[in-house]
Amino acid sequence: MGEKGKKTIEVRGFLHLDKFLRKKHGTIPLIHEIEEAIKGSELAKILEIPLEEIEVIFVNGFVQALDHIIHPGDRVAFLPPGCPGPYRIALGFYGKNQNNEANFKIKRKD
Repeated sequence: MGEKGKKTIEVRGFLHLDKFLRKKHGTIPLIHEIEEAIKGSELAKILEIPLEEIEVIFVNGFVQALDHIIHPGDRVAFLPPGCPGPYRIALGFYGKNQNNEANFKIKRKD
């Protein structure tokens, strides 16, 4: 949760999004100023991260969908599609991201 009076957020990226943020914005974590709460998708647009490159975001250590509201003082990390591992379901990647085109889909055999 955001700290009272703080007007910045910490931003990180995983896998190739880390490299992208370092190249575009310098050091990590990126300390980004925001005046008011914004959605994760709006932050991605401001940072010029294509939405198709983001499957979910972590906000203060919890997996969230791109429409989650980010508040000043929060810590945010962008995760690209297809991060490997069985923890995807346990952390909630699949459930948080059903409406996102970048969601790593589980294909059913009919």
